Amino acid sequence: MRVELKRPAWIEIDFKALEKNYNFIRSRIDKKTKIAAVVKANAYGHGAAKIAPKLSQLGVEYFCVSSPDEGIELRRAGIKKPILVLAEVLETQYSEIVKGDLTQAAASLETISALDKLGAKAKKKVKVHLVVDTGMGRIGFFPDQLNEAYQLAKKLKNIKIDGIFSHLARADEKDKTYSYQQLQKFNSALDNIRESGFKLPLIHIGNSAAIIDLKESFLDLVRPGIILYGLLPSKNLNNEAALTPILSFKTRVVQLRQLSAGSAIGYGSTYKTENKEKLAVLPIGYKDGYPRLLSNQGEVLINGQRAPIRGRVCMGQTIVSVDHIKNVEVGDEVVLIGKQGEKEISAAEIAEICGTINYEIVCNLSERLEKIYV
Repeated sequence: MRVELKRPAWIEIDFKALEKNYNFIRSRIDKKTKIAAVVKANAYGHGAAKIAPKLSQLGVEYFCVSSPDEGIELRRAGIKKPILVLAEVLETQYSEIVKGDLTQAAASLETISALDKLGAKAKKKVKVHLVVDTGMGRIGFFPDQLNEAYQLAKKLKNIKIDGIFSHLARADEKDKTYSYQQLQKFNSALDNIRESGFKLPLIHIGNSAAIIDLKESFLDLVRPGIILYGLLPSKNLNNEAALTPILSFKTRVVQLRQLSAGSAIGYGSTYKTENKEKLAVLPIGYKDGYPRLLSNQGEVLINGQRAPIRGRVCMGQTIVSVDHIKNVEVGDEVVLIGKQGEKEISAAEIAEICGTINYEIVCNLSERLEKIYV
């Protein structure tokens, strides 16, 4: 596909692959279990305003974001389904919760009381999901505090409890001992509420890793994130999961150069040619979210072959060797993440070189990169 954009650096998003990943998730979970698509961080760098409407069309029942402003963005994109803000927020953000008809994760008695007052002022009920800390150590009520929080929220006139949830800290590991301990704590806390005579709302704890490897987490709702975008949460999971990455990161060759033996390349002269070498200049760098840690280590695809990076990745330029690749011309398409012919460079491969996770690689791609949805 020939792409004419403001600059020769772009992201392609494959909606067919997104649908395939969605169908894989549906095939894994119980029929009664709903899907709450996690589209925080601009849908992990994939473009929430485009991704969410497509997922809604496919049948997703809920959406999850990390802050009220992300929820407002989805409303502006036409999403009418429930949107859950997963993180705690400050009082200055409360008005956006009401404005966007969002559901807020409530992790403290103070938050519940403050939202009740805001609801009274706005003359409407504020929907909340109570958060239980079963071992993540991040936010939430401890299991022995949940009953008290539930009873307080039930008494308040302007609070509606729509759900209770927790988050699995180590579901992406082969050893599920810790996850089972979390499930036990969660179920125990829920039993205390049942014994008090209260009816439970939507219950959820399953994340992407649990959808693949932990059927016991299939409750009323599951919260797939990274697997919607075709990426595994970790290499420790079942690698037979039928997932297809939906993102490709591409650019074009803007210049070809021939350097003589002993020539230095880039800042710090960290690479010197041993022989004369043909090089291609790419108009991308760490300002685009392409990691500087790939300097002298990473590779790109040109004409279906791997081309190694020479020297340091600069802010807006990267140099690669094409000495071994025939017929390279200015304007040729270059794949930094994705497939070209039979070769592929994955976000996971880049993450391993950089000592991080694939989540960070795709999330850090610059929002200034134009996106094409195909």
